[in-house]
Amino acid sequence: MALSDLGFTPQDELVYRSLLRNPGYLIEQLAREHRLEPNQVHRCCDRLIELGVLKRDRTGAGFVLPQPAAAIGQLIERREEELLRLYRRASASRFVIDELDLLYRQPTPQEPDDHSVERLEDLDAIRDRLEELSFFTRTSVFSIQPGGPQSKESLEASRPLDQRGIRRGVEMRVIHEASVLDDEVNRAYLRELVMGGAKVRVTSQRVDRMVIMDSKVAVVPVDPANSRRGALIVKHPGLLSGFVDLFNRAWQDADELPWLTEDSQQTPAIEISDQDRRILELLASGCTDETSAREVGVSVRHLRRTISRLMQELGANSRFEAGVEAARRGWL
Repeated sequence: MALSDLGFTPQDELVYRSLLRNPGYLIEQLAREHRLEPNQVHRCCDRLIELGVLKRDRTGAGFVLPQPAAAIGQLIERREEELLRLYRRASASRFVIDELDLLYRQPTPQEPDDHSVERLEDLDAIRDRLEELSFFTRTSVFSIQPGGPQSKESLEASRPLDQRGIRRGVEMRVIHEASVLDDEVNRAYLRELVMGGAKVRVTSQRVDRMVIMDSKVAVVPVDPANSRRGALIVKHPGLLSGFVDLFNRAWQDADELPWLTEDSQQTPAIEISDQDRRILELLASGCTDETSAREVGVSVRHLRRTISRLMQELGANSRFEAGVEAARRGWL
């Protein structure tokens, strides 16, 4: 993160770095060094004071510099808290998408109201449609992937969609043919999915390709024997019910992957207390440590120890990351 991301202008940064090197500099000296007008330097110093990285001394003519590690660190935390609040507001606005999409897709009087089955034959169009459908998926993705191990290129192409679902906490269940376990690259990718929260099973039976999203739309090949002939986007409730039943039966008949889930079985699921949850809520709302400690009824030192522990459990390197990860896990 550059200083410009924290609210510094290029001139602000020049003045700030000069003061770090020469804490005794006055306005006139700063103006001469950088060939600026004194009023420009005054404005820079006023902005630096607003940012909290500079203070005026008792005379009002000179400056006092707080330790950069603390001053910039606090500035970063404030910006992270702002981003977290923005993230939460943006996430809360997703409900508008369905409403607007309904308006967009609503048929006109001259347009037939039959979008229950859509046929796509161009491979690029199919990929684009899958990308669009995955963006609007909110609760679940059930898929059957027949055939042997996938190429590294195919796995890399699938990663963004899979990671998007994992980040959103979407329930992901995938059935592969057992032969994928013979390939090291495919095994590593499946392990990555499982560690992210997806459920994977394998089968030795013949299965047909299928993807079901939110139990509201299914993507199936036009010809199960040749997926290159195109795909059908199915939204008809009667057909969808049959596809969901078919997937559930295939899932029950498929085999677990004990070698993938072994590590997670040895590590118990993390449980958080009501106090931990409340602290995370206050953290996400942007409250200061002092305010949060008073609200929870603990000391500031105890609060910070708790935040440090929660960050470790969430695998977060900052409070902002902790808030995002807690929201993803449904802790908030």
